[in-house]
Amino acid sequence: MNKQELITALTARREATGLSSAEIALRSGLTERSVRNALSLQGNPQLSSLLALVDALGLELQLAPKGFGESTGTDPDYRPVATRVGHAVAQTPAPPPYGNKRRSP
Repeated sequence: MNKQELITALTARREATGLSSAEIALRSGLTERSVRNALSLQGNPQLSSLLALVDALGLELQLAPKGFGESTGTDPDYRPVATRVGHAVAQTPAPPPYGNKRRSP
């Protein structure tokens, strides 16, 4: 995944959850302007901002070796390992608002 694909995936997640830039800013601790800039087509967020955005969108960032899960084409019995990362990311429900968590007595 390259930077542009990552930004596109995060933007799709934001749209799927219906969160505004202001709501993401509140959840992430970033400014609204930082959120808009990071999620723009020319975005280039710092790692700390990226991690905050990922968390605010109810996602987690995972690393895998390049080509992990792709078919090699040489072994007809090969089946890719299912991962939690994929097209379903943008379709998962939004996390609950941070201010509405119930505290146990």
